[in-house]
Amino acid sequence: MGDNGNTGLGAPELAANEVLRSIAAGAATLAEGARGDGVRALQEALGAIGHPMMADGSFGPKTRDAIVALQAAEGLPQTGIVDAATIAALDRRFARLARLAPQRALALEEAMAKAAGLSPDQVAALGRTSPAVQASAGPSPHDQGYFTDADKLPQVVPGAEPDPDSPPPAVDSVGDRPAATAAGALAADRGARLDEVRRALRGDAPALAALDRLLAAGRLHTGALLPNLATMAGVQRDPKLVLEGGIDPHLVLAQAIRHVDNPLRVEQGACHGTCGAGTMEYVLLRVDPAEFVRILDGITREAREVTLRSGRALRMPRSAILRDASGRVDIDRLFQSALMNHATAMSWIFDYDNPEDNDSFWAALGGDSRVPLGNFTSLFQDLMGGSYTSVSSLLRSGASVAADVAAAMERGEKVPILLKWDGGYHWVVAEKIERGADGAPASVILRNPVGSDSCQGPPPRAPVPELGGRFRMKYADLAAHINGATLRG
Repeated sequence: MGDNGNTGLGAPELAANEVLRSIAAGAATLAEGARGDGVRALQEALGAIGHPMMADGSFGPKTRDAIVALQAAEGLPQTGIVDAATIAALDRRFARLARLAPQRALALEEAMAKAAGLSPDQVAALGRTSPAVQASAGPSPHDQGYFTDADKLPQVVPGAEPDPDSPPPAVDSVGDRPAATAAGALAADRGARLDEVRRALRGDAPALAALDRLLAAGRLHTGALLPNLATMAGVQRDPKLVLEGGIDPHLVLAQAIRHVDNPLRVEQGACHGTCGAGTMEYVLLRVDPAEFVRILDGITREAREVTLRSGRALRMPRSAILRDASGRVDIDRLFQSALMNHATAMSWIFDYDNPEDNDSFWAALGGDSRVPLGNFTSLFQDLMGGSYTSVSSLLRSGASVAADVAAAMERGEKVPILLKWDGGYHWVVAEKIERGADGAPASVILRNPVGSDSCQGPPPRAPVPELGGRFRMKYADLAAHINGATLRG
């Protein structure tokens, strides 16, 4: 979009309001408690990009939550205050909405036709689009932010474009081994499966580019990853994903491929207590992406259930299907809700209700958030296979628990740990131990499942250059703030 009268805002819906123009110029802000036409215009804009609310001109908690979700999705400080950077992010969302709406509307209409057993021509002959398609014909606000690199990938061939995210999946700065170089062409049967996956992606440029990076890195030549992707490509998704959530089937596959390409895309989302689930999702993608694809395939079929390696069933609650204001992409919401349904403190009584999970005490009382250490370890063992155990600083010293975590990292493991965090507790992943010149542990690299970290408040920590939720903290601070960990063995 072009600039509207040098206001700094490209969207006419925003540029028409004097208050929003002032915010864009850095001369004003809006925060909870504000009232007026500027707030009303802001609420209408938030509603248009997928955060439904009443545009009553009163900046209340729901408006603040939507702003926090937007800031989280855009990698901005999650203050809930509308400043110049936040209004610019909202303006960019409008630009993407206008650019992608025709393409996504067509994909959704075709998906609806398939779910209803009609051909696209039959749907067109009806002369109208069903209410479900009308409600979701525009792009998901979360997918807009997720696919911002689409216009940077005009050619879809192996190695033609670098990964737009940072770090690239082949090598990163926390010591992951470089991916193997592909040796020759795929075997004939694998080539046919790859073609199935390509067709199912329906020309989705970012997902095709991610698939080509996986191919060029040799990750599709052996193992279960490609067969599992092909199985997902060939099986119908639960029709409710389209009818209730506006999620066209190719998008589930596309997001899965991009998560496998770079697990740093996993996000916990704002205002939901899913840090434990986000941590499990991230580790599984790092350790066994083929199993992640298999589980995601199972929970997004009509039965919404899959058998884990332990023999237990993992089921996705229906409440996860509708999109929310958490800022998560679809598969993060669906996968994390399935995990939460089995791992919360009250899961033996209550089903997990994603819309009601606001990360509060009362949500936890209703079974909607809080994954305690023992529950986490039990489900993590079901996911990963093998044997895992919980260690806690309630029974041992923090230094002793930290030493066990350091030893596991030395063996190349990604270790889920529960940290004392800004007055509460928070699950993160310990990825690498760094030693000083004397050989003693000096610092640790960890990953925050939120997907970003301003590194403010306790525990003391600092961001690492590649971001993506990764941060560094002193080993002594790890020992002082660790509450527990889930370890193999």
